[in-house]
Amino acid sequence: MIKSFINFFKKEEAIGRNKALVVKNLSNVYSGKKFLDNISFVVYYGEIFSIIGLSGSGKSSLLKNILGLYPKSSGEVYFFGKHPFFSKKMVGYCHQDDSFLPDLTIMENIELFSSINGIKKEIGIKNGIEFLKKFRIEKHKDDFPNKLSGGQRKRLNIVLSCLHSPKLLILDEPFAGLDYFNRRLLWDFLTDLKNKGVSIIITTHLLTEAQEYSSRMLIMKNGKKFTYGTFSEIREKIKFNHLYYIRFNRLGKAFFEKLKSFCEFKKIKIIYTYKRELQFALENLEQKNKITSFLEKNKQNYVEISTSEPSLDEFMLVSI
Repeated sequence: MIKSFINFFKKEEAIGRNKALVVKNLSNVYSGKKFLDNISFVVYYGEIFSIIGLSGSGKSSLLKNILGLYPKSSGEVYFFGKHPFFSKKMVGYCHQDDSFLPDLTIMENIELFSSINGIKKEIGIKNGIEFLKKFRIEKHKDDFPNKLSGGQRKRLNIVLSCLHSPKLLILDEPFAGLDYFNRRLLWDFLTDLKNKGVSIIITTHLLTEAQEYSSRMLIMKNGKKFTYGTFSEIREKIKFNHLYYIRFNRLGKAFFEKLKSFCEFKKIKIIYTYKRELQFALENLEQKNKITSFLEKNKQNYVEISTSEPSLDEFMLVSI
């Protein structure tokens, strides 16, 4: 019995080495439908990790299964090498809806959430005031939450999720509905936490900003892991190194079907069409030459708009 306990903790130690979160083969099936399908990934110490995907791809469900708010059907989850039961106090979570109580002032909410998270009142108040200052809402500390703007309420939700100084902070769509000023404040706050060694997981539709601030990311599609890693690793995995954008003077339906068949045969992806405009995902520039040669042979008049490196926005078009 003692030996099995020792082996159990050795296993957890090995799993948690430099890893804030380990998710192994996580699945969720409800009423015969798979909401999550065999998802595995790792989040390391002190990184911002983004989970992205179209609406309904399973991002929020994944977070709730990881946190145990939804029961998983199979798989394993470890926070810092420990079973979630032994590591809950190391994790902070901010969901999309307001978490504060509207009938309490902001300071009263801070005191309540300090108690819920099992920290001393004076520590919670100290941390709360520090975070309110960083989010520039300290002057409202004695007001009720309904006095705050939408962006300020978002900031308050995040303050309440951080009072216990979590080592891993999980945020579900924290930027939804925020203007540039509020997004800037939040990114500065998250970057400061990251620099202090806090690991951060966010779900977001702000792909350009996610690409800029995240060290790695997970792209989801229909409850599955489409791909994950650094931006460079993802580009290598899906073989999308160039975005080729052209506009036709005229694009007939019959020729478009012929062009699609040609691209499928040559393993070239058409990722976007709008009237007479097309965008292609290319692995190499030789594929561009194949397209232009095909168009010239078929006597098609077109204009090259651009050839550029793809952004995360274009990667999402490939995953659709």
